[in-house]
Amino acid sequence: MADSRKKQYFFFICITFLSFHLTTVWSKRTNKKIYINLKTQSACFRNLNATHQVGCTSNWRGNVGTIHYIQSKEDFAWILSKGQHAPYVALLNSVDFTGENIKRLYTSGRVNGIMVINTRNDSQAIYPAEGFSSVDKCPNDRYGLYSDNPDYQGCKKVEWNKAGTSLHFSDIGLPVFALSDPSDVDAVLNQCFYRFNQPINETIGYPVCAAEMKSSMEAAVDSVTCLRRSDRVVLSLSEMQVFCDQLGDKNVVVNMKPVAHPEPRQPDSVIMVAAKLDSASLFQFEYYAADTTVVGIVAMLSTIEALWKMKHDIENNTNAKDIMFTFFQGESFDYIGSSRVVYDMEQGVFPQAESKDKTYLSNISLEHINQIVEINQVGYRDGGSLWAHTDVLSRSKLEDKITKMIKQLQNFGQELNVGVSEADKDLPLPPASAQRFLKRKSDIPVVVLTDHSKEYKNKFYNSHLDSGELIDALDYPSGLNETMKYNYVTTQAELITNLSSTLARYLYTTATGYNLSDEVRQNLTADSSLVTHLLYCFLVSPNCELFHETIDTVNEKSLNDAIQPFPFYVSVKTHTNEVTRLVYALVARFTGDLVMANEEKCKTPDKDKRYNYQWMQGNLVNDGNKRAGWCYKSLVQYTEAVSPAFKIDGYDMLSGQYSTWTESRWGTTAIGVRLFLVPSQNFQLLTLCIGLALLLLSSGLIYLVSSSSDTIFPPAAQPPVQL
Repeated sequence: MADSRKKQYFFFICITFLSFHLTTVWSKRTNKKIYINLKTQSACFRNLNATHQVGCTSNWRGNVGTIHYIQSKEDFAWILSKGQHAPYVALLNSVDFTGENIKRLYTSGRVNGIMVINTRNDSQAIYPAEGFSSVDKCPNDRYGLYSDNPDYQGCKKVEWNKAGTSLHFSDIGLPVFALSDPSDVDAVLNQCFYRFNQPINETIGYPVCAAEMKSSMEAAVDSVTCLRRSDRVVLSLSEMQVFCDQLGDKNVVVNMKPVAHPEPRQPDSVIMVAAKLDSASLFQFEYYAADTTVVGIVAMLSTIEALWKMKHDIENNTNAKDIMFTFFQGESFDYIGSSRVVYDMEQGVFPQAESKDKTYLSNISLEHINQIVEINQVGYRDGGSLWAHTDVLSRSKLEDKITKMIKQLQNFGQELNVGVSEADKDLPLPPASAQRFLKRKSDIPVVVLTDHSKEYKNKFYNSHLDSGELIDALDYPSGLNETMKYNYVTTQAELITNLSSTLARYLYTTATGYNLSDEVRQNLTADSSLVTHLLYCFLVSPNCELFHETIDTVNEKSLNDAIQPFPFYVSVKTHTNEVTRLVYALVARFTGDLVMANEEKCKTPDKDKRYNYQWMQGNLVNDGNKRAGWCYKSLVQYTEAVSPAFKIDGYDMLSGQYSTWTESRWGTTAIGVRLFLVPSQNFQLLTLCIGLALLLLSSGLIYLVSSSSDTIFPPAAQPPVQL
């Protein structure tokens, strides 16, 4: 009897085990038969400021709609009025992805989601002739120098960003995705739309192909409400849940002089050179930012590399001005990084806060700034020239200084075929980080270098279409492999090399007062190979030799895993952007001293906080099987790039003084797109009826078997009792 029960028990366990695994396998196979999961994670997501929520979101279960490919006006009419299978998911080519079209779709009430094809196989076919920019026509105007000036506010004199759609700052309220992988595009077009959904004689039969689009955001209303809700949950000691995070990251700053506190700096003793690190885009991961950001970063890095060849002439010269290079982060969101630098200067904690019993860099305040040269968009050349913009409000009292700055830039530019023309004196500055400094101290001489005299030449400013192809940064001859492309000096690389040489010579002369000898002039020449490598690494692939040499061992995996350029979105303060880390390491390499130390001993000293030690993998040795390993000692610093609005106790979030941007959180499975077929209502009704019939039939059968179990399964005969 015991053996029989053991066999039954063992049999039951086996059946249960097999049933579980077979069910799992069958369910996976069934899921794959029902759904096609797209690879894309490039979703429009939600941001918030003190007064609004903007961006995109779906229902928490996802939005479902019939896919329709828009190729003509008739297709728009089909979605907006004629189609019989609403709600729809609209699929557009990039040329049709315009502000007007998107607003028509998301306000129609018949659209549940939008997808845009963003592959680059046919590069000339994806760019709208009128341009596309996800931000405003007057970027950052409410937080700029002219926000309260009735003559210049709101771009009254010039509309800088004519292609601006403000979509990034609109509450779209639908999921919107970019399709950049060719396999995704093939699935949506050839396995879905053309096969099932293309109208024939104004009708579509069943089944139809639909998409479930998920981009469910957890934050709502505005930053004030979202942060209050998050604080309420934490203070209640219940399960911690944060609904949004403050935008922010780190600025990267380096000075040429290691001036230690308490040695005072003299007024007008620091030349600031500035560029921004970030950009905006409507889509996660789709940040090419070629003219918006990359050319400025590359020009500044190559200028640094050239200028530091002559650092001893400045570093050891007590009469020479210090030169400070500052990469600002978060500028696309109402000047986060530059606002924080100005605030820290006024608080006396820039570039480093005071450290007791430790050596740290002497503070820099607004009074110490002699001038600001800002490298803005310089990828397009308007008639072969760059343009020097100045502030119309302060120009009259600074005329001599500003005229001298521009004249020197022009003279050095002529040596290198870099035309520098002066923009109209009656125009305000274009959107630039320098505006935040002038807002607090109006007598700082400022020159902003751009590729436009008035409105932007870049029609794709702060958008997913701001690509390197359009500025001849990737004009490779056909047939080159990736190694050849990495080393090929493109047209844009030559232009940036000459600009960087111009800036290096200008900064050296302005700081020291020296005339340039032929030897010094040669040293202050940028390296075209370095510029070429930087453009390739930022615009084509971070998985490049320059970045591998410069990154530390811990962050190597991010390079190996990279399948596209790193995003230039500022992200949130709890996360350090890959671009920020790379720029920090590159500046350390170009400005630092190589010291003899292994990775374990390459540590920042505890006492002298002026210097940072950066470990790098180094160049390949031993036939490419190992890297040499480098330790660089430099003055490069991280400073906070988080808005003062989140630091000041009791700050009035509605005051409009500082940026108040936050980013919604979302779950690990909250973003994705999958395709599936939807049968007719009659078929669905028939399936339901068959299912109910089978349920009733099986229930009746179970009842009959259960009620007649004694007959069907008679009890086993009992063994005779042994006396």
